[in-house]
Amino acid sequence: MRKAQFIGLALFLLVALITLVGPLLAAYAPDEIRDMPFASPGKADWAGTDYLGADILSRVLSGGQRLLSLACLSVVLAWFIGGVAGMLAALQGRWLDRLLLMMADVLLSIPGLLLLTLVVTVGGRGYPAAVIATILVMLPDIFRLVRAATLQQLQQDYINVARCRGESVGSLLCREIAPNLLPLFSADLGIRLLGAMFILATASFLGLAAQSPQADWGLMIMENRQGLTFQPWGTLAPVIAILLLLIPLNLTLDRLFIPARRPKKTALQPAPGQRCADDCVLELQQFSLRIREKTLLHPLSLQLKPGEIVALVGTSGSGKSTLLRAALGHYPDTTTGISGEVWLARQSLSALNDRRLRRLRAQHVGFVPQDPRLSLLPSQTLGAYLRLIAAGRGIPVIERDRQIACHFQQLGLPDDAAFLRRYPHQVSGGQRQRVMVVAAMLGYPALVLMDEPTSALDGISTQSLMRWVAATAREHKMSVLFVAHDLPQASQIADKILVMAQGQLVEQQPTPAFLHQPLSRAGQRLLGAWQLCTSAQQVEQEPSIIMHADKLSARYGGRTVVTPVQFSLRRGATLTIAGPSGSGKTTLLRTLAGLHVDAEGMLHLQGERLPLPLHQRSRLHKKQLQYVAQNPASSLNPFYRVRSLLQRPLYFCQPNLNRLQRERRMLEVLQQVGLEGQVLDCKASTLSGGQQQRVALARALIARPDILLCDEVTSAVDGPTRMALLQLLQRLQREQGITLLMVTHDLMLPTQLGGQLMVIDQGQVVEQGRTVDLLANPAHPITRKLVDTARVTASL
Repeated sequence: MRKAQFIGLALFLLVALITLVGPLLAAYAPDEIRDMPFASPGKADWAGTDYLGADILSRVLSGGQRLLSLACLSVVLAWFIGGVAGMLAALQGRWLDRLLLMMADVLLSIPGLLLLTLVVTVGGRGYPAAVIATILVMLPDIFRLVRAATLQQLQQDYINVARCRGESVGSLLCREIAPNLLPLFSADLGIRLLGAMFILATASFLGLAAQSPQADWGLMIMENRQGLTFQPWGTLAPVIAILLLLIPLNLTLDRLFIPARRPKKTALQPAPGQRCADDCVLELQQFSLRIREKTLLHPLSLQLKPGEIVALVGTSGSGKSTLLRAALGHYPDTTTGISGEVWLARQSLSALNDRRLRRLRAQHVGFVPQDPRLSLLPSQTLGAYLRLIAAGRGIPVIERDRQIACHFQQLGLPDDAAFLRRYPHQVSGGQRQRVMVVAAMLGYPALVLMDEPTSALDGISTQSLMRWVAATAREHKMSVLFVAHDLPQASQIADKILVMAQGQLVEQQPTPAFLHQPLSRAGQRLLGAWQLCTSAQQVEQEPSIIMHADKLSARYGGRTVVTPVQFSLRRGATLTIAGPSGSGKTTLLRTLAGLHVDAEGMLHLQGERLPLPLHQRSRLHKKQLQYVAQNPASSLNPFYRVRSLLQRPLYFCQPNLNRLQRERRMLEVLQQVGLEGQVLDCKASTLSGGQQQRVALARALIARPDILLCDEVTSAVDGPTRMALLQLLQRLQREQGITLLMVTHDLMLPTQLGGQLMVIDQGQVVEQGRTVDLLANPAHPITRKLVDTARVTASL
């Protein structure tokens, strides 16, 4: 806990303790007449007397206990009722959501004073009626806050994973959603407590709660206001008491659940005479970064010139994303040491305050994050997001609209107004990524930084997007630095390859030289991992059919997005579903997982009818089918550490294991996916994208499923890790008979896994059969394009 926060908490606890035991500390009874009304302070009465002639200090000490207790009770009850109602409304939706929203609107339409009067009229005067009125006044706001926050959480995949695991509604509320509302609760608690005390005090003033001569802070403020000019302590003393109680509380709670942010870090100043090169857009000079005892980035230097395109490659956790964010002056919250210098647009970042740094980034840098779902606000339309970015770069409205329409057409996005009015959850993952790229390129900024900008795109779209980025950057002299796991695709446009390994920049070479002969061992491993396997490893299949789908279709928003699909899947086999971005692959996978509600058709699991809605499936069905979502960061609940993320599904499938057995099983599955045991004590946000993907896979494997439903399971990992994961999946098929159903846009994946291949375009199955046959003789134009893209990639 930070020092200032500790002091604030200690002060609040001290004042609260004095308030609660105040009646015991009072020298006189609160209604004892000590002197004439509004007497000045003296030796016997330190603060003087009030309008009754009673000792002010004694009345202040006695007047806060009930007010504080009832205010706390009101806030807790209001948050409990409003919080549960808000979560349920968002989670259940439909008629319950509409009913609760209507009730909240009714309460909001009634003024607080009128509501207080109505409650007192019905229930009679006194504190109970005042507490009820206080709760009713706060309830609509709390309900709407929680509902909005819950709707945002429901867009994250960890909710869907929990549903697939078999969590009840109560468990979803208490375990998955409520813990992530704690920052909202802590930020709101102080102002709610202040509001509750104000309402209760107002009720006392009106004679609806406390009755004279009862000691009450609110009543004292109102009763002694006429003597404020010649005896101010009768009014000021309770006001000061309230402030001493609430100000430290707000200071403490505002950052209780927010990670500690240290003061702006100042990098070491360059040596005399040393400065940024005139022809560099971005330059790092012997830059290093450390958190606690761990060095994230060892001293490194690089330069990026106008129009130059550079690919940053390396294994997961090597420091690529950390370096990319360091170029923006954005460091981890736990940073303890920085050395060297970063120059952006020929300005030293260490010499800029936060405001100037934000302005510099907005005007000169376009940024594409690794997971666009976490960067786009669920409540903000795509058009509103693009307008905000354009305004920050000073782009006129006419030019902004022209650029958006032009870029959308070139990237295969709808350029109509209806698409811009959509929210992030209403478009596919590939469309979200392309929208983020368009936002980064608006106004043609001097520097574009991209962190895995094509992880959700198929090979055709990836090739088209990266070539468009390269052509646009070279035309407008824009510099591009992008993190890539797909080395072959990156090498098609990059002028230079930078290789990271364990926080070190181990190699910088022009792309042709790197492809001919990498100089570092890390570079050699990356290049070697992407060599295409000439023959797929076939898994020996058992004759039994484990899953059969008959006329399976799905609808969304009144339109059909997956036309009737039919397939049979044998135990230990592989079915890969491939196709362009937005073709319906993920919708089909979610239908199989029971997450897509508007679906029709027949589905059988091991010869037994499998209900399409998830809530109708048994616990055994949910264990047999394990779902690995497309976005690893979104599929891991940020509140929990990896240990908790793995323990929960392990409890569901093997509840009788003791603590030691659970620990062994978790270490075993982490080892299977190539992670160390120390990861158990980490939160997902501290892991790299590749590590998050492997944790998500470990969570599915820990249940020992019969079928793995994997949505782009290798999209966020580097070449060597990708090969290791594929080898792991193949070993699980051989040893445990696990069946794989993989969604991918990369045809190199089915080439290596073998089995069956299903190609989908615009919701229709355009081609289906053995992988080797379809790759050797693709019949449909979409399949041919995907195969040609994979061949070009493999030949690099």
